Amino acid sequence: MAVISKIRSYSGLLIAVVGIALIAFVLGDFFGHGPMRAPTFKVGQIGRTEIPFQEFEQRVNDQIEGWKMQTGMQTVGVNEAFHIRQQVWNTMVREILLGREIDNLGLEISSEELFYFIQGPNPHPIILRNFMNPADGSFNPSLVLNFLNNFERLDASTQQQWVMLEDFIKRDRKETKYHQLIQSGFYMPGVLLSREYQNRHAIANIRYILKPYESIDESQIEVSESEMRAMYKKKRHLHKREASVNLQYVVFPVFASEEDRQEIEKEILQLKEELQTATDIPAFINANSDERFNPAFIGTGELMPDLEQILFNAPVGTVIGPVEDNNAFVVTMLVDVQFRPDSLRASHILIAHERAQGAEGTSRTLDQARLLADSLLNVARRNPVAFGQLASMFSDDPTAQANQGNLDWFRSEEMVPEFAEAVMNAPLNNFTTAETAFGVHVIHVTGKSPLTKKIQVGRLTRIIEPSTRSFQSAFAEASEFANIVRNNKEFEAAADEKGLSLRVAENILEMDVSLPGIETPREIIRWAFAEETRVGSHSSIFDIENRFIIAYVTQKREEGIPEFEEIREEMRTEAIREKKFANLSAVLQEAKSGGSFDQIAETLQLEPVQVNELRFAMLNLPGMGAEPMLVGAAFGLEPNTISEPIKGNAGVFLLEVTGRELAVEPDEFTTLSNQLRGAFVNRMLNETFNALKESSRITDNRVLFY
Repeated sequence: MAVISKIRSYSGLLIAVVGIALIAFVLGDFFGHGPMRAPTFKVGQIGRTEIPFQEFEQRVNDQIEGWKMQTGMQTVGVNEAFHIRQQVWNTMVREILLGREIDNLGLEISSEELFYFIQGPNPHPIILRNFMNPADGSFNPSLVLNFLNNFERLDASTQQQWVMLEDFIKRDRKETKYHQLIQSGFYMPGVLLSREYQNRHAIANIRYILKPYESIDESQIEVSESEMRAMYKKKRHLHKREASVNLQYVVFPVFASEEDRQEIEKEILQLKEELQTATDIPAFINANSDERFNPAFIGTGELMPDLEQILFNAPVGTVIGPVEDNNAFVVTMLVDVQFRPDSLRASHILIAHERAQGAEGTSRTLDQARLLADSLLNVARRNPVAFGQLASMFSDDPTAQANQGNLDWFRSEEMVPEFAEAVMNAPLNNFTTAETAFGVHVIHVTGKSPLTKKIQVGRLTRIIEPSTRSFQSAFAEASEFANIVRNNKEFEAAADEKGLSLRVAENILEMDVSLPGIETPREIIRWAFAEETRVGSHSSIFDIENRFIIAYVTQKREEGIPEFEEIREEMRTEAIREKKFANLSAVLQEAKSGGSFDQIAETLQLEPVQVNELRFAMLNLPGMGAEPMLVGAAFGLEPNTISEPIKGNAGVFLLEVTGRELAVEPDEFTTLSNQLRGAFVNRMLNETFNALKESSRITDNRVLFY
């Protein structure tokens, strides 16, 4: 929940642009101009409970803000945002399904219970995590009390976060009660405990012979249409699946041509001349570079060795380059040289105002924030030891409740420039103020490392990127290919004709987030799953990641049990296996009449395999892998008798039990009972939720929006 501990540059404009684009997209679909299915503002429906888009998006935004606070990053990537939406969806499904059960049972959390889990002797884990002593990481109950005593003074955003925290505790406790009720229903009678003990410890000594399925060539087996359909009827439920598609696609990458490179290099050489005569270096770089001016001072070991060797021994104003670095032409200028500390330490009180970033719900004006900051500055100067208490009482940085405003040691580049410079310029153990995008800060400078030589470097960069001509050229190639397939040319044949590499992606699910070689393919996947997209459809030209892409649907599978024709080959394989079993069983059954187990093996020219100390609970047969039918038969067959043919995974077995020994049972089964209860509890959470999902009608419309 840190606001300032890792303050970095932010991108509010980008967030606004994305938000506007999203609204435009949704409205476009609503009014019938979008590319997708029937308009809806419903992200999903769980039973009778609808999940409106606005509610879902608000939950996602709240989660993203939490992610930013935890990571210290100000922007979230496309894939990170997608995974956050996935988490929010799963959480909302869980809340709705469990909430319905909890409401039906009448489970509640009283105010006394809530008080216990916030201020009682054993607080909820989320309280323990958020109110730790910064010195040793231990829980500090006085911080909770101090926070609640000053609750009315906190900004609306922090108050809302606390309400969300209380709601989480209530929901978690209700779910815990619900699961405890299920857990209380677990009972293991003594007879079953005895059986489980024997399953784990009783042993059997066996011999077996095996006729493997592969001993019969498949070409010798014929199966009819009716036999395959009978197998489908018997086993189709085992092939239940999610909706998926198979795609082929071709990619037309856009690269900077040699002509593009020459033009970019010519441009940066001209800018280099202008840079050498510029009077305001930061302003010139910000106006002309693809990389904004970084005011940070850097030490040795932070530049390329050759560049560092020159700049640390050159006069201010030295200009080097252009050189090619990370797909860009870069001109480097030595702007300033200073002796500065490597690290700083400070405490702060953040006074947010209505125009500050992350201060939604705050009505305080900038002038009021400045006035309050000046008052706190004067109090701190008169009574320095009170600074931590002032931070706990007045700071709008939520972490101040736990750390009393102490930011500990940090490097100047970890903070926004205004804050870092204020700490840098103020004397040690003095107080100062600074204004940043987050508000007005009252700062106590508590530490500075020894001074070292540092330099400030300006980088004038021009990214080597394709020109409009290069984009037009690649788009023309893509358009030509699109015209070929539009004129009923088979997609793969068209790719071969144009010498294009055909890429294939199979079993793509509706909410997948990647395709081979494409990091952000959601637009393609959404198109593939649209109702109007059929098998044999080819897409329009997608513009993704500096490349043009045309996709083609080779197969679409609906959710549920597939039609017979879709899994014909699988059913044929199963039917052949069934016939092999029948044939091999007949061979073994005939040989079984020939006398002892050794005589049967000799007749079949098979070598008996001896297995000692086999246990019922064993998953695998030594040397064979999973053979549960054989293991089960070993404990159901009378000793010194020969089994009927057993259908295994590797082939057909005959089995002889040469000996079996029951385990000596203990006087009581407390340890075993606890183990079984623990295993039940571990499975219960997921299996309960999965059972609720299986019994509920869940409609997922996320693909319409994301």
